Amino acid sequence: MLRPLQVSFNLTSLSDAIAAAGTALLLGVTAMSSAQQDPAAASAPFDSNANGGAVRVLAQGKPSSDQGEPRIIDVVAKRFAFEPARIEVSEGERIRLVVTSADGVHGVAIKKFRVEKSVPRGGQPITIDFVASAAGEYPILCSEYCGNGHEDMTGMLVVAARKQ
Repeated sequence: MLRPLQVSFNLTSLSDAIAAAGTALLLGVTAMSSAQQDPAAASAPFDSNANGGAVRVLAQGKPSSDQGEPRIIDVVAKRFAFEPARIEVSEGERIRLVVTSADGVHGVAIKKFRVEKSVPRGGQPITIDFVASAAGEYPILCSEYCGNGHEDMTGMLVVAARKQ
């Protein structure tokens, strides 16, 4: 027969295991290749007015072919905006974001494509590679708390449908 303390301990262990698994699912599994990504993954809603003060610029860069080199897009993270705030790519395009911070520590998260990476202070660039595998509009979020205004630090990835 189980004593109440044993049941409590076992439920606590189970609860901890479920919480860890849920966190891993939310953050995405970093070892997962782009071929294993779930195209039906949900994305958070986006308020297009939230970036009112941010500069909306189209990302400049050469489009990449499906088999060639990725399209390189430079992004600067700073309190409390991404520059460019709007990045437009084509469905199926290989993308390489080269992200630097202009001030403190920031993060870049695009949930739909299981992107989540910390951006260190000091201007050290980090690279984020992914395939824009589904057409739509996806929020770009700062995933590291960076001060008052952090929740307003958003951008938009616009993936245009592939022409047939």
